[in-house]
Amino acid sequence: MKATWDVPEEMLDNRNEFRGDFYQRFTLRTARQPLEMTGGVTKDYLFPTFYGDVSCAMAVFMCSYEKAAALVGEQLSPEIVPVRMPKGRALVAFSCYEYKKVMGVRPYNEIAIAIPIMVDPDCNIPVLPMITNFFSRFGYYIAGMPVTSKENTIRGRKIWGLPKVTQDIDIYHEAGNCIVKAMDTGGEVYLSLRIPTEGAPTEFDVNSYLYSQLDGRLLQSRTDFKATFNVKKNMQLLLKKNAKPDAPYIELGDTSFAPMLKRLEIEEVPFQTRYAEHMSSCFDLPNEQAQNWARTIRVSGYTLDDEASVKIEAKDLKIAFFGAGAIGASVGGWVAPFHEETYFIDQGKILDALKSDGITLYQGDRKEETTANVRVKVIEDLSDLKQMDVVVVGVKNYSLESVARLIKANTRDDVIIVSMANGIDNQSILPKYFSRVIYCIVSYNAWMDRPVVVGYQKRGPLVLGTPDNSLQTEMNAVAGIFGRGVETVVTDHLQDAAHSKIVVNLTNPVTTLVGHGFREISDFDTFQKILSNTLYEGVRIVKTAGFRECKLGGMPPWFLLKASALLPRALTRPLFRKNVAKMVMSSMSQDIIQRGGTDSELDSLTGYILKLARQNRIRAPYNETIYEFGKELFGKPEFVPMDVRDVWARIQQKL
Repeated sequence: MKATWDVPEEMLDNRNEFRGDFYQRFTLRTARQPLEMTGGVTKDYLFPTFYGDVSCAMAVFMCSYEKAAALVGEQLSPEIVPVRMPKGRALVAFSCYEYKKVMGVRPYNEIAIAIPIMVDPDCNIPVLPMITNFFSRFGYYIAGMPVTSKENTIRGRKIWGLPKVTQDIDIYHEAGNCIVKAMDTGGEVYLSLRIPTEGAPTEFDVNSYLYSQLDGRLLQSRTDFKATFNVKKNMQLLLKKNAKPDAPYIELGDTSFAPMLKRLEIEEVPFQTRYAEHMSSCFDLPNEQAQNWARTIRVSGYTLDDEASVKIEAKDLKIAFFGAGAIGASVGGWVAPFHEETYFIDQGKILDALKSDGITLYQGDRKEETTANVRVKVIEDLSDLKQMDVVVVGVKNYSLESVARLIKANTRDDVIIVSMANGIDNQSILPKYFSRVIYCIVSYNAWMDRPVVVGYQKRGPLVLGTPDNSLQTEMNAVAGIFGRGVETVVTDHLQDAAHSKIVVNLTNPVTTLVGHGFREISDFDTFQKILSNTLYEGVRIVKTAGFRECKLGGMPPWFLLKASALLPRALTRPLFRKNVAKMVMSSMSQDIIQRGGTDSELDSLTGYILKLARQNRIRAPYNETIYEFGKELFGKPEFVPMDVRDVWARIQQKL
């Protein structure tokens, strides 16, 4: 395909071509401001950018780890390193695309030259990041990206900082191979690839992250794709270096990206090839909080790009924590020492304890060495909420409607609400009362021994997001404040994060029902069987409903939940026992068993999962049984936990 050098003034009107199930997962939005192109042309693109009917040919080669590390360190940071492969090697991947349909843009060809990387890893385990989803800091550094469209060169460089250059790229088929040739501005071929189109058909439906640098900032951008690829693997190359091909798979010239590629000492036979037609994919705006594993996100001040043009100075925001339960007290207790304008509002014994003793925090079983006391400011008059810029709501969804009405009656119209409730009911309740709502996924467990004496499993993290990725300025400001006391990140995929947390929270009704931590479990094998299958059932339901896994702190990844449910329990028992030993009392167990309450999050968690199951026609015998018992027993004033074998007997009737 010849390169196109003009930039049309109008965007292509083809949104109706992207109606499939894949595209329904994403919420389209524009960037904060239109993109300035050439010749005075500006364009207000929709994101994520959708691609349809894509042909994709990929070849992954081994190369020198030392040379790849030098390139990545030189271009990005020494803390970003290539994924290690055996025998002192790394990988370099060539992904060659024919984008036949692009939302708002004319078709074009592209080659992404990528090195799989780990960002500031605690350890760099060879191979494993390439074959599991366990490593949240895994992604791809784009070392080069020729493209046949000047418009997309401008987009790539200005939005993502990608090293795009406008060049001719020919992609055609010959003798069972996809042939790809990239040419420099003089028409000389500097990169030639031969990629087999045959292989074992394999379904892919994945997301990953690309890392790039723009104006001194590290950017992280999410890409998603779905297709059936024909895959060929040369696994023997893990133990063998410098294998020789019958015919060349890669040939390099002397211009453009070729000198850089020669430095990598790329081997001649690909480790893996893939080929697909009719792929669906998308590429999103950068998440500027790319270093979201860092403890602090620093925010010095942001300007809103909306009609209000309001400047938010994070240090000046007045924040009130409405509800000082285990989560509200722990987050507030971590934040208050670093942010002077932090206040708490509650009632009864909790209010008295806040005033007289402040908040006492300790970590797990290290109470003696980790206990800290924080003196805090309190609000006793609800009308004082009108002075607050941010109200952090620490109540559960079953109390949220009445609390929302109360807060609405005593706050300004422009107040920022941060909800820390589990589930997604808060997403339908709070927008009825407030225009600026941020949702916080709490990725740790905490419990209250007595009023505002709180133990916690670990310190964070917190994940902030909105359903439509609006309120970026507000989220950054809140993250800047929270981040000084507890790890806080901003996500552009709130629903994935919320549903990943719901899966983990399915533990709560199970452990409450059988009294884990309050009575001896009579049959540990049965307990493992019930809990493992309940969680894996939840994973299958949310995946079928179109949600993706979002890594949340140290919570178990989905592949471990699957393994625990499907592998022989004799193999998984040691790990299961270890994880159960670390489990603390859930908030539901505290409410129902410890305090004798009759309200619970059962409907927000298990009830919601069952609703998704019905919508997607998935059987859910484990969660159905837990829900039925919970509805029957949790509302009783003197709940007595069940024997785990009785729960299993009811489940068996549904299997």
